Amino acid sequence: MHFNTRGFVFHVIRYGDSSAIVKIYTEQFGLKSYLVKGLYTRKSKIRSALFNHMSMLDMVADHRENRSLHFIKEASLCKQMPVIHDDMSRSSVLMFINELLFKCIKEEEPNPGIFHFIDASVDLLNNPEIYLPAFHLLFMLRLTSFLGFAPRFSKVAEGRFFDMEEGLFMDSEPLHRYYISGAAASMLEKLQLTDFISLGEIQFPREVRNDLLSRLIEYYRLHIPDMGEMKTVKVLQEVLS
Repeated sequence: MHFNTRGFVFHVIRYGDSSAIVKIYTEQFGLKSYLVKGLYTRKSKIRSALFNHMSMLDMVADHRENRSLHFIKEASLCKQMPVIHDDMSRSSVLMFINELLFKCIKEEEPNPGIFHFIDASVDLLNNPEIYLPAFHLLFMLRLTSFLGFAPRFSKVAEGRFFDMEEGLFMDSEPLHRYYISGAAASMLEKLQLTDFISLGEIQFPREVRNDLLSRLIEYYRLHIPDMGEMKTVKVLQEVLS
């Protein structure tokens, strides 16, 4: 049957000489794989330029039960992101977000909460007035709420230890190595009390931001064991320096 849905492009891989298999996180169906036949031919009715990472599409798709691969019949760009595309730093943040989502979201079930969070976050990233250097860190923190391992901030104080195994702040240093302390813990505390609009009020040095990024990736790996390496981190750190 044919269905209309919106979706974010997560991953594209060439299939054969002219086709592609595309992973798209859809509003109606969750994460799905689509075969786009003849995408790289001149006669294709669907433009290959539509399938950039994190492009938001309006689609007409053929979905069949008990099938792992579906088909896109029509597609058009749903959301323009001119500020992101014209800014290397914002484009790098978007690529990082894309990789993070692709590694973390596996379920093939719709989740309106995650979809609307991604949608709203991309809109904010496309706003030139939003403070950029800590955007990815707050995104990571907020995403944990949808993935099931959000930190519990019942005990927060500057200089305390954030236990990544337990997901909360502790008064004393944990007996294992999976914790965040010092300036990175202080930044984490401030992040959990703010929103994207107020990010400019949290201006920590680059070294602290990079340290917290490394620790948050480690926190993700503790809860998503098959997450693997984040390849976009080095580029992100360079452009945000």
